Amino acid sequence: MRNKGFFWFLTILLTAVCVYQLSFTWVAINVENDAEREALLRVEDLKKKAAETGDSIKLSNGTTINFKKPESFELAKAAMINQVLSEKAEKAVYPVIGTKFKDVKARSLAFGLDLVGGMSVTMEIDVPAFVQSYARNPRDLKFKKPFEAAYAIHTTQGGDFIDLFIDQFEKKNKGDKVARMLALSEVKELSYNSSNAEVASYFHDKIASSMDGVEQIMSRRINQFGVAQPNIQKESRKNRLYIELPGVQDEVTVAKKLQSTANLQFYETYALAEIQSYLNDANIVSRSPEIKKAEIDTTSTTDTTGVDSAKAKTAPVKPLSLTANAGNKKPLFDYLKVQPGMGIGTATAEDVESVNEILKRSDVIAKFPEDLKFMWSADLEDAQNGSKAYVLYAVKVPDGGKALVGGGDIKSAVRSYNQQSLQTTVSLTMSADGSQKWGAMTEKNVGRSVAITMDDVVYSAPVVRDAIRGGSTEISGDFSIAEADDLAGLLNGGALPAPCVIKEQTKVGPTIGKENSESGLVSFAFAFLAVFIYMYFYYGKGGLIANIALAVNVILIFGCLASFGAVLTLAGIAGIVLTIGTAVDANILIFERIKEENALGKTSEEAVNIGFIKALPSIIDANVTHLLVAIILKIFGRGEIESFATTLIVGIFTSVFSAIIISKLIITSSIEKGKKVSFSTKYTHHMFSNFHFDWIGKRKYFYIFSITVSILGVVAMASRGLKQSVEFTGGRTFGVKMEKAADIETIRNAMESVFVEKNGEKSNVEIKTKSNSFNVEITTNYLLADASATSAVEQKMKEGFEKIKDKSGEVQVTDIRSISASVSEEMWSSASLSITLALIAIFAYIFIRFGQWQYSLGAIIGLAHDVLFVLSVFSLLHGFLPFSLDVNQAFIAAVLTVIGYSMNDTVIVFDRIRESLNFDKNQHEHKQVINEALNRTLSRTFNTSMILFVVLLVMFIFGGPAIKGFLFALLIGVVIGTYSSLCVATPILIDFTKNFKIKEKKK
Repeated sequence: MRNKGFFWFLTILLTAVCVYQLSFTWVAINVENDAEREALLRVEDLKKKAAETGDSIKLSNGTTINFKKPESFELAKAAMINQVLSEKAEKAVYPVIGTKFKDVKARSLAFGLDLVGGMSVTMEIDVPAFVQSYARNPRDLKFKKPFEAAYAIHTTQGGDFIDLFIDQFEKKNKGDKVARMLALSEVKELSYNSSNAEVASYFHDKIASSMDGVEQIMSRRINQFGVAQPNIQKESRKNRLYIELPGVQDEVTVAKKLQSTANLQFYETYALAEIQSYLNDANIVSRSPEIKKAEIDTTSTTDTTGVDSAKAKTAPVKPLSLTANAGNKKPLFDYLKVQPGMGIGTATAEDVESVNEILKRSDVIAKFPEDLKFMWSADLEDAQNGSKAYVLYAVKVPDGGKALVGGGDIKSAVRSYNQQSLQTTVSLTMSADGSQKWGAMTEKNVGRSVAITMDDVVYSAPVVRDAIRGGSTEISGDFSIAEADDLAGLLNGGALPAPCVIKEQTKVGPTIGKENSESGLVSFAFAFLAVFIYMYFYYGKGGLIANIALAVNVILIFGCLASFGAVLTLAGIAGIVLTIGTAVDANILIFERIKEENALGKTSEEAVNIGFIKALPSIIDANVTHLLVAIILKIFGRGEIESFATTLIVGIFTSVFSAIIISKLIITSSIEKGKKVSFSTKYTHHMFSNFHFDWIGKRKYFYIFSITVSILGVVAMASRGLKQSVEFTGGRTFGVKMEKAADIETIRNAMESVFVEKNGEKSNVEIKTKSNSFNVEITTNYLLADASATSAVEQKMKEGFEKIKDKSGEVQVTDIRSISASVSEEMWSSASLSITLALIAIFAYIFIRFGQWQYSLGAIIGLAHDVLFVLSVFSLLHGFLPFSLDVNQAFIAAVLTVIGYSMNDTVIVFDRIRESLNFDKNQHEHKQVINEALNRTLSRTFNTSMILFVVLLVMFIFGGPAIKGFLFALLIGVVIGTYSSLCVATPILIDFTKNFKIKEKKK
């Protein structure tokens, strides 16, 4: 083997890098386990403190709980875990190298909601608030009346709010124009005389273009936790973001941060010297109980957000409101440490709320200028005493409440490096109008700080060195590279002067996460062990070498997934299972070729070299077709399909590397050292060597079988159909509060026993914990066709709970709502497009590679046959087997896996047929040559199929009920995929081909 030293170095380097990358996952898990133990101790202390005051206490996230209620302990635990992890975010936790926890978590392997639980959120731009933010005066009756009328229609009947508003405006203000009601001083696209259609078009375009900014803003907010690994998907057509937050414990805090207004603004600030006397007065006043003033008429105050306060959904992250509160036991300066150069002062994370309580007292507010607003820094910063603290800034709010410069004035922002100061900075380029405003603002504030804020939180407060008139500027702030990239991304995100609202929010509890982890990961480990045993049993020392290569392959896969920040889901595990199959298949191909060369009398070294050379075309063809499919699925797929494609792409490269490079390195090194490498055992030495079966002669029986099953399947799908899950049908969701902690499987079994349709079939039921294990959401499509059956469904659900009353206790229905299948229909469209394009790519590649369209036709018909067979089995057997055969997103991943496996098997069989035909050179009849080729490749076909089947069977036996239907589809797919490559694709190739192209021998 040439360049052996280089390949050894590359193998060791890649393995070491991946092990190092995976070590972050191990460290993160240990830190989180420690955090949970610490949180439990804090909860016990909190419980004791609450007992002294009547069992009620306020948590750090603002939620008030009563420990007499059963769910309170879990709520307190979740809040404490979040608090502990937030405190650890900036602490070094990785041994020796001292990496901070937030960086460790960011580099660890991410798991999806279906494996570890967490929080799933569907967010949408609040279009009414967006429109309202453009109003010159939201209280002007010409604007207010049509706005409220459109809002009423929108909330009760649905529809596009912008079109509704324009329609209502034209009805109530005949002959007038909407543009005259809007503040257009900074809107180039519109003028005072713009038509209503132009205004509507501007609003639609602005919302659509703002989605990228909202996505970045949401990512920034989520990253503030230092513990979440977000998976954010954007849907511009509906102005929606689908956000997955695996492992999130504190749902309340997350919801507040996600919903707050995303408005980037640049403010002037007060220097400490300018308000020192005010602070002193506030400190003196804070020593005494609050002197309450008469309530202020809020209708006369200026709305600085541009959104009617009556419609505001949530407060910003750390705002200071004008609500009066009781006096504090300690004065202001006991919590706020006044420090020059650090805003106007600093406070520890524990003291921030105490400072807030003092500063929002009405008698303290009266001591400060009316245009002053306090804002905290977004992150903990290094204080003068070496500790970490939040910095408090005093910003100047202009008349009207709008910042002098906003996010819309920024054209671009990039990370840069100042050669003079040797610091990482952020370079800004302003728009034309922004340049003028920025020049005026910086000229006025030379030597002073300008606060860059969002949601009343200061992300940066750079000092202006000189007036900036060229439209470009540089922000310095002792940034790390990551912090500079973060700030640049924030600025590039732009400003959206409207809040986002949460349309759907579900917390998947740890029970579901634990179940899927055990069924998907633990059983995967058992299956992996079964592969090792089988390979060693069948191939002896060669199998042991393949096992080593396979183990390295798995390390490379998981290491790469962690490096790329991919999110591993159940569909991802399906992709890894397929990857293991192709990796083992590559080794089996090589070993079978080596055995053939050994049988011809070649030396061990010659047999190995020739075996690798002859197996290479088949390995390349199979993996290239896989790669084409995976890339298409990655580009056009979403959700489970994208997760499947990601792991498959990574696995293709690692599998080829491990089979071709690692296996050959170990084999050739052993041979060079004089060690014998066997590729069979005494039990398997002559297995399949004398096997002769007339595959081609029996093809009419295969046709009869396949056609019969296909017809039965079509009839079954036409009559019984597929049992679709609520993901695809929609249904009803019931929020239920229980007296005892939920046992998900017990509840599911109880619900399935009562949600039985008239035809005797069980309806689909999905159960998730919500907020804590005492609250569950039960979603079902039982009696879905009857829109008036909600009460009947609720009654059936209560009957189900009566059966398990000893485990659930008393139950209370807290919420009832209908859910649509609109998102799932898009999933179907995405899946259909992806699979169609993948099949076209397969057809094209096989045609180019094999030179005859009949090969492509055989492969495509074989794939279609396999998919139809799996669908037929699910249609025929749903309702008869003791586990669910629901069609859900995991099922789509299973079908994709079946397509991948079948394609791999068919391509390798075709490669062997082509080789045999070229070798024979028309000496025998083509059918005879093809028949012999199928028999010679049977050992490879059997072993690959057997290994995959054993993997899936072990996972099926040890896995939980949540994944049995998914694994059953894969089991059926492996069997039928093997069958189709031999008994469907090959007969189609023969019956549609008159003359095979034979490669001419080079003279």
